[in-house]
Amino acid sequence: MTSAAQFGSSATLCDAALEDQLLKLDVSEVVDFGCGAGKNGKIIRRVLGNDCKLIGVEGYRPAVDALREAGGYDRVDFALLQEWVERAPDRHNVALFGDVIEHLTPREIHRVMRACVRKFDHIIVVVPLHDIFQDDSYGNELEIHKSYVTEGFFDRYRPHEKHVVTDGKYTIMNLLITPGRGRKPFLARALWGGFHVAMLTLQPVGLARPLVAMLKSIFGRRVGRARQLAQAQD
Repeated sequence: MTSAAQFGSSATLCDAALEDQLLKLDVSEVVDFGCGAGKNGKIIRRVLGNDCKLIGVEGYRPAVDALREAGGYDRVDFALLQEWVERAPDRHNVALFGDVIEHLTPREIHRVMRACVRKFDHIIVVVPLHDIFQDDSYGNELEIHKSYVTEGFFDRYRPHEKHVVTDGKYTIMNLLITPGRGRKPFLARALWGGFHVAMLTLQPVGLARPLVAMLKSIFGRRVGRARQLAQAQD
């Protein structure tokens, strides 16, 4: 006789944050990575109904078979999440990593995240903090924790939501990442990058400060003229 615990358990501490994110995002599709016993899939169905396409990705064959038999997902792929992300050819809506990303090494995590930044509109990560003490469960080596995740582990991806919840025993973090959100336009980033390189080149020979002064003078006069013109039109 099997139980849901055999397919991987998922903490409930950040369920409220996940539900809120699903409700406020324009969600048409969710890829539930490491879906295990399907706990997060049930949340998605309850919040979004059957209009949302729900794809499960799971690397433990008994869990895949159970999920396919249960029928809650539109599709369940038998694959390691890092391999699925790398070979996914299309753009997708929402990636959900619910208590699974810590089963990868730090290098694997960042490789997966970089791929998701290119291929997903939104990324939701739910991960235990400071917890590397889980071994395999029911002979499933995919349950081993391989990374010691801290609160700032994912800051390089500029999450615009971060929730950290503790119950005294576990501390769970929820992150919402929208790639490209708040980024400057490409031209602005390119100009700033060029200016930064110029400063590094000119500073040792004493020309950085005169260049900055000249730019301030030029653009300061232009801004002043624009203000005078606007005041005259008023």
